[in-house]
Amino acid sequence: MLERLLRDRLRKFMSLLLKVLAEDADDAVHDLRVWSRRLQQVVAALSSKPLPPQAQTMVRALRRARQSLGEWRDCDVLLDMLERRARRVRNPEEKSAWMMIRRLALNKREREIRHARRKLANRKLFTLAHRAQKFLDQLPEGERQDAGEVLASSVADGHAQWRQALSRACNGWDPANIHAFRIRTKQLRYRIELARDLGESDVQAALGYLKSLQDGLGCWHDHTELFRLTTEGLADPGFLLNHARLVAALLRKSDREQAVQGERIRRLLTSANESIGGSALDEWVARYCRETPPKPPGESESCSNELAAFKEAGCATVLGGAQVQTLPASPIEDFIKVMSELPS
Repeated sequence: MLERLLRDRLRKFMSLLLKVLAEDADDAVHDLRVWSRRLQQVVAALSSKPLPPQAQTMVRALRRARQSLGEWRDCDVLLDMLERRARRVRNPEEKSAWMMIRRLALNKREREIRHARRKLANRKLFTLAHRAQKFLDQLPEGERQDAGEVLASSVADGHAQWRQALSRACNGWDPANIHAFRIRTKQLRYRIELARDLGESDVQAALGYLKSLQDGLGCWHDHTELFRLTTEGLADPGFLLNHARLVAALLRKSDREQAVQGERIRRLLTSANESIGGSALDEWVARYCRETPPKPPGESESCSNELAAFKEAGCATVLGGAQVQTLPASPIEDFIKVMSELPS
């Protein structure tokens, strides 16, 4: 089951990679980051500890791809926030200030797009399918574990790290610790999503709890980035010289908003910390790790047959009844040619 999910998620990731390299699509940038995490979780679940060399290379390439897109994604979110803010403002001077900050964000976005595409035009990303096949070939047959057992251990470990990160975030409210907790929340959510995709039921309450928490943390992060961009824009010497009073008013307004966001995030984290042991997430994790999901009848035979077909076809991927040639270690022209032949 995990091997099939690996091939499925790899195909999705590669199709989104091509879209991000070719288009200015906001949704594709976000989706590529999401699917990189989903693919990374499958690789980690299939691997022993420590990760074998092929798995390490794949995880490192996925992490770097995600990081290279982070600033681009932040700019997209900030531009949307700035457009909504400019529409609400009636004062012409204040509107012009927000439009100036928006132009700063647009220029930064253009730089980040160029930077991200240079990073994404990486041979290790283009050859992920080839590396994935080598990774599967090197998996020792006698040591393969049931998917439920692997995920139960992964979820238990992720939940323990999540609780530790929450405790650190609540101890002093350091922004770096809050951001680290935000990352742990994402990682735990994707591990639980993987358990759902492997057939685990009654998981929606736990995922809903994490999504709500992630939304609150994301809102805090977005406003922090907006405050940073605002101070950078208003620090322009010419604008500051001619509009000193307006700059002071905007900075006071931004400072009040930061205080509001800080209070909101403290209430959110305090509530999460106080609910430890009794939330929908904790209850589901305790049950899931105590009762690993049973393997569906015939699943092992199905996966074995599929893997055999995968190998006999000369590294062909079997997805939805269609054979799709995986990406060889080739230049970008071959990559685009192969991706264009993928069924929609």
